[in-house]
Amino acid sequence: MDQHQSPRIQINYLSQWPLLLIIALAVLALLGVVLAVMMQLKNPRAPLAALVGATAGFQTAQIASVHVYCLAVGLWLVLGVARQRTGRMRTGWPLLVIGCTALLASTALTGSMVNSKLVAVQLLLLAGTSTCLIAFGTPEEVRPFLLGLLTVTSLACVAAVAQYAGVLPYKIYLGTSRPIGFYSEPDWLGMFSAAGLVIAFRSKIGWLRTPLVFLHVGVLLLAAARAAWLAVILVTILGYVISKITQRTSTATVEPLRGGFRMVVGAVLVIVVALTVSPKLQDSMQARIAGATGARPEVGVMARQQQNSSLLELESQAPFNGLGLSASGRVGVSGRIAYISQSPNNVASNWLLGWWVDGGVFAVPIILLFLFAAARRMTTTSGLLLGTVLISSLFSNATLIPVAWFALALCLLPVASAARDPDPEPGGGNDGDRVETAQRPAEVVTAPG
Repeated sequence: MDQHQSPRIQINYLSQWPLLLIIALAVLALLGVVLAVMMQLKNPRAPLAALVGATAGFQTAQIASVHVYCLAVGLWLVLGVARQRTGRMRTGWPLLVIGCTALLASTALTGSMVNSKLVAVQLLLLAGTSTCLIAFGTPEEVRPFLLGLLTVTSLACVAAVAQYAGVLPYKIYLGTSRPIGFYSEPDWLGMFSAAGLVIAFRSKIGWLRTPLVFLHVGVLLLAAARAAWLAVILVTILGYVISKITQRTSTATVEPLRGGFRMVVGAVLVIVVALTVSPKLQDSMQARIAGATGARPEVGVMARQQQNSSLLELESQAPFNGLGLSASGRVGVSGRIAYISQSPNNVASNWLLGWWVDGGVFAVPIILLFLFAAARRMTTTSGLLLGTVLISSLFSNATLIPVAWFALALCLLPVASAARDPDPEPGGGNDGDRVETAQRPAEVVTAPG
């Protein structure tokens, strides 16, 4: 479903203040240990990069309304970049990212239906993390960035399996048995499991690759997230087609991705076995597919159609610069528009329609930047990751959580290659780090094989 709806609680977690105090102290103690260890390391950038990627794998983990991902990027800057500076700061892409975002955020001051001006602050914070990663990140850090994210999505998948098996309690969403992992809804679990599947499938992690791929495929099935299914199918097709085209036209060295066909066959077998042994899963799959195709009326599908219709209605009333950032959040779960007072929502379920309603032509630059970043890296893990997030965000908007901005940053980092220097930045020469041809590529352009 979408992020507007509030899940119903099946089991209430303990919330007494002594337990919260203990948890807070434990978190502070863990943070202290992490800081002490990082200070002792000669090169802390790789583990800090993994920490950044891991925090990008959470949806609503915040401290004082600030995503822990932003704090992790700050630690990476202070304890890693400041101590281990290599090369010069890049300026082209970072300025473009922050400029496009600021243009959209400015509508929070001018729009006639702004719901919350704090959304602009949150958006600028997330864009700021992207600019930092692009400005100071190195191609060698792409791998730990991605593996950090894969670690959290894998843990979320394990939690989801335990929830489905009845071992762990979780929130029931609309009375279904779909697990949620670490997230607020099954669709969010679906998006993150799809993201983890992309990373696991394309990562060189030895024997772990096969079980992690099968784990994410299984949870993608359990979550029954149709948007995530669509995202995986589309990015797979796009990535394959573009890789074949670039192999014929590019002079860069292309390394085949070994075992891809066998992995796909194995994933299909996992799906078949899961559906065979679980009648409950069969019923869930049939209901979700029937609802998507229109064979059976479904409240969620009808509500989403009404939401899109209401967004288009708002767009028809908007001036050229939109109704203001967060105005699209006035479209409620049922599609009803809250013209008066304040809405509990600040973001639409469809990122393209939502930003168009909010910013009009002021939203076009940042929309095009996201699409361009995904397209230019569609033969790499980073591009496939961003493509997965953007397609999923047509149904569950991820533009106000870290993973979208994390993936954007990775797509705008230079790619290390044994055959060529990193890509130039917009506006001229490359201000970033030059990678020697003898270095091992951190993210090589790969083709299925």
